[in-house]
Amino acid sequence: MKKLISFFSLFGSISTLLCCALPVTLVSIGMGASFAALTSNFPQLIWLVERKNYLFGVTAALLITSYLLMKRSRAQACPIDPELGEACTQGKKASNVIFWISVLVYFIGAFTSFILPLFY
Repeated sequence: MKKLISFFSLFGSISTLLCCALPVTLVSIGMGASFAALTSNFPQLIWLVERKNYLFGVTAALLITSYLLMKRSRAQACPIDPELGEACTQGKKASNVIFWISVLVYFIGAFTSFILPLFY
């Protein structure tokens, strides 16, 4: 269950980046035609943009759940067996890194989707 929630939180945060940060970035640097070609090849991007509030809400819930599960697993001890203990420790570190990358990607998407348009 934890792996599934972590996967969907990473997937959700990347989706927020694709739906909101990518279009703003492409148009800002003068690549509007590239964005138009991208949306004509992948019309699902328009569907994500139209439902960005739901996307950000669900992704925030998944990130919070992932954080709570990560905090709970941090309190659990790793096995005594050296190989299993090392694998457990490395897994916890990798999970921590992936989670914080997901949070960073989520906030980049939120900034470009909700805060940056206020200045234009």
